[in-house]
Amino acid sequence: MSDRTVHAVRHDGVEIVRYDKAGKWWAEPKSDHPRFPIPTVRDAAELAFENLQSWHVGRPGGRVFDALISDMQETT
Repeated sequence: MSDRTVHAVRHDGVEIVRYDKAGKWWAEPKSDHPRFPIPTVRDAAELAFENLQSWHVGRPGGRVFDALISDMQETT
């Protein structure tokens, strides 16, 4: 079992993922572009929301992420 969980996918194909053991958020493009770390869960939610294709609600480690995305949807 992997500790990598995809929480959202952007329209440009970038997956917003969390590695549970480290508790770190990453943006991982499907293309040849390198992945990059996301400093905070708020930054991860904002990056996902600005170009959101799909959001996987209720995944382990994503409670705060889900709440932030939900709040963003309510204010738009």
